[in-house]
Amino acid sequence: MSHHSSVGSTTSSSSGEENDDSSSDEDDIDDRPKGYPLAWPQFDARQKRVLKCSFAYFFASLFTFVPILNELIGHNRRSSHLVATATVFFNPAKTLGGMVEAAAFGWGYTLFALTVCLGSMITTDFFVDRNLYGTAHSISLLFWLAGATWTVSFLKAYWNKPPVATASSLCFIIISIIVVREGSANRGNFDISRISEITSAVATGTVITVLCCIFFWPESAVTKLKKDIEATLVSYRVLLKLLTKTFLLDDDLPQFEANSELQQAIESHRSSFTSLQKSLMEAKLEMGFRKDSMERAKQYDDIIFSMHRLAQYVGGLRSSCGIQFERIGGAEGAKQAMSAGLHTSNRRRKPEQNDSDGVWNIRAGYHRRKFQEEIRRQKTMLDDHQHHLHRSMSTPHNSTHAVIVLHPTAREEESTSLVDFIQTIRQPLKSLAYTCKRTLYHLQTDFEGKNTKKLEHNMSKALALFEVSQRQAVRNLYRHHHAGPNNGIVYVPREDSFLVYFFLFNMVEFAHELIHLVDAVDKLAQNPHPEDDHGRWWLIWTRKRVAPSFHTIFPNERNTIATLHTPIPRTAWRRFMRDIWLLAETLKQQKIRYAIKATVAAVLLALPAFLDSTGPWFREWRMEWALITLMVVMTPTVGGTNIVALYRVLSTTLGVSAAAIFYRLFPANVFVLPILTWLFSIPNFWVILYHKHGKFGQFTLLAYNLVMLNKYNDREENTIAVEWLALQRFLAILVGVVVGLFATSYVWPFEARVELRKGISDLLIHLAWVYRKLLATYAEPDSGDHQALAIRKERHMATQSFMSLELEIQRTLSELSVMLAQAPNEFRLKGPFPAESYRLMLRSCRNIADKFLAMRTVIFKDAWIEQVHQDFILPVNQERKEMAGNILLYFYLLASALRLKTPLPPHLPPARAAWKRLLARLREIPVVKSQQVVERDNVYTFYYAYVTMMEDVIRELDKLGDNMRELFGALVPQEEWERLFPEEDP
Repeated sequence: MSHHSSVGSTTSSSSGEENDDSSSDEDDIDDRPKGYPLAWPQFDARQKRVLKCSFAYFFASLFTFVPILNELIGHNRRSSHLVATATVFFNPAKTLGGMVEAAAFGWGYTLFALTVCLGSMITTDFFVDRNLYGTAHSISLLFWLAGATWTVSFLKAYWNKPPVATASSLCFIIISIIVVREGSANRGNFDISRISEITSAVATGTVITVLCCIFFWPESAVTKLKKDIEATLVSYRVLLKLLTKTFLLDDDLPQFEANSELQQAIESHRSSFTSLQKSLMEAKLEMGFRKDSMERAKQYDDIIFSMHRLAQYVGGLRSSCGIQFERIGGAEGAKQAMSAGLHTSNRRRKPEQNDSDGVWNIRAGYHRRKFQEEIRRQKTMLDDHQHHLHRSMSTPHNSTHAVIVLHPTAREEESTSLVDFIQTIRQPLKSLAYTCKRTLYHLQTDFEGKNTKKLEHNMSKALALFEVSQRQAVRNLYRHHHAGPNNGIVYVPREDSFLVYFFLFNMVEFAHELIHLVDAVDKLAQNPHPEDDHGRWWLIWTRKRVAPSFHTIFPNERNTIATLHTPIPRTAWRRFMRDIWLLAETLKQQKIRYAIKATVAAVLLALPAFLDSTGPWFREWRMEWALITLMVVMTPTVGGTNIVALYRVLSTTLGVSAAAIFYRLFPANVFVLPILTWLFSIPNFWVILYHKHGKFGQFTLLAYNLVMLNKYNDREENTIAVEWLALQRFLAILVGVVVGLFATSYVWPFEARVELRKGISDLLIHLAWVYRKLLATYAEPDSGDHQALAIRKERHMATQSFMSLELEIQRTLSELSVMLAQAPNEFRLKGPFPAESYRLMLRSCRNIADKFLAMRTVIFKDAWIEQVHQDFILPVNQERKEMAGNILLYFYLLASALRLKTPLPPHLPPARAAWKRLLARLREIPVVKSQQVVERDNVYTFYYAYVTMMEDVIRELDKLGDNMRELFGALVPQEEWERLFPEEDP
């Protein structure tokens, strides 16, 4: 009766399910004043950001064009262009918290550059006064310039953040001008006027940027964080709707696929692992000025951490639902994606398609296609059964036949079990999904937590009703089988049934985590308690959620301690030698190598400035611009350098050409040139902010303002023609690009394609480690209530560590995707880079990570600790050991093949055969054949679903093996291998 009542209670609620999303899509009401013929133009958020950037650049350029403003920075004509340069680097289109971070890095690097410049000037004056010109220049070149370049380059590679990259460029502009250009010509005059000019120009540009950020359409980082949370909640709601309809095979699914809202939801879900963390950090910087900053930061930490777990559970739902998301490039690809939907696999795409463009395709996985075929077959059989039943009832004299139809065979009973189960659980599932979506919608529209208690109550009630309905549906399935003519026959559900059970299990976990999120939002809405808030506000951005430690990962560790290869040192001499070896190993790290080669390249390029024979030529041709370009062009990867170098050349050409043309048309015109400068900046800032090649716009503006503003400052003396100035700028850029490309490509090259291959190898070792820890976790026995309590506490800590590791794997996948995007840009004599094969391997790694997440949610349940080990682990230990050993061997072999690039053997580890033996053995253990299966169906479902998920892991490993055979070849071709072992004729 409880089952029927729960189903009936959900009918009315689920009937309004289709209307829950429409309310969120209402258009904003136009509140502009009526009755006025002229009104201010309405700008959206993107246009406002572009305009505020252009305003800052315009105001900064006025310090060159307007003499009164130029007087404010000390009649600074030589460095007034740096005011506009600072606004380009620190554009005001940031949140207030983001501007705090950018200004902190900018001023920190500026102070560092000024310290280096002062130190260089002091040492130069000291040695020049003693006629030691060679010593003075050597110290400036090899100590101050080399030391500063190494420090800036290392921190740029270590932090790898946009604010650090822009601050590094500004820092090197100052160092190149003072230490190289001015320092090389210093003859003992200690004059800090040049340094003060640059300092005042940079300070003015920074102040203008900050003021424009505050007064022109200011954006709060906390508000942005809330909007990002809202967008992520929308993505969860849309994806939950898609996955529920996909699971239930609703008729309106094809129309739902062709939906731009779905595309945005997939994008938001994929980016939520990193975007929310970035927004949270900026919000913390902004909240640092509040009294309750520490407490609010902790509350937002809890919310973001909960949303990360929700994102993982959405991935688990998608995985258990049997569908995958992948990009399809171009209009034709989008049309095919929408028309194909869930009915094709679309294994490969054309190589020319770009992952960064196009739309997302919803691709049916193996289990999904198998599930759809099984449902289709069962529905056909059920229709035939009803048709025969109708015919038999309409023929009274054929009673014998009627009895036969009313009692189907065991095969027919089993064949329709999946359809019966889905029909039974449909309404309870829709009701729970509807409640989850309404809860997400209320959190999205009302993040202040006004009705959180009611939301939490409704969620708890809907979840309790669903769990009751789910258990009742499973028991009805068993009892229906045992009550029929098949009584006494062992009923073991088909593998497809466990895909259904596993989806429902993930749905329950999603609902539990949603309740936790509602509770976290409720705490945020409560009045803070400043007396509980301790700590310095400026340190809150460093506060991170640290998960409890749970073992240590050593990916691809090739120097394991306490082995014959790397023994433990016993003597002081051996310990000293080992320290030297460790130092040498440290120098092999990519970040240190990048800093070293950047330093060497900068020193060699700056050397002509300090030589008497080439110094005048260096300064005349403004080769310090080549030095600045070198540091901007050099990036940690070859592919990144190639594309940046191309942008640098093209954008410089555009910038200097535009400046020369404008100035030639309106020479020294104080009214027209500022307007043209402002208009020219608008499309460039649009490119900087919203185009995937934003550096193009930045480089264009930097080249433009250097030529235009420098020439305007030269309007009275007219020492150089604007065309000649533009040519100098272009040639200097070209020299910097050529040197940067040579240093990056041929000196310790950090090639994206090589690092991608090594990164996937390390990722496979990480995944193997996760699988090994899952084995160790669920294999621990239960010995008494006290130990079980300790195990639960330890596993709760382990769960947090597993989640942190899973998030780290998702971030690693994102980083590898960036490497994959850069790899085709690298020149390769062997031919085009096989980007499609690596894309498929990344997809397989992502799917394996999703499967491990789904399995982890299963094995950390209390029922697993209490019952699974005795009933399901011990009886199949040998088969489980064989399967686990083959899977770990599979991971190791594939990771090694990626490192070595050697052909693979024709026969890979027989993981699938071992899995089938484990499956067969599971069907024969006593607990499966007993009545306990009916009484403890949840335990049976847990372990059997876990084993079923292992098939997906093995299938992805097989796909990885096939892709690596295509990449690296095979020791023995498959046809030849089959001929070596012919099968006997029957």
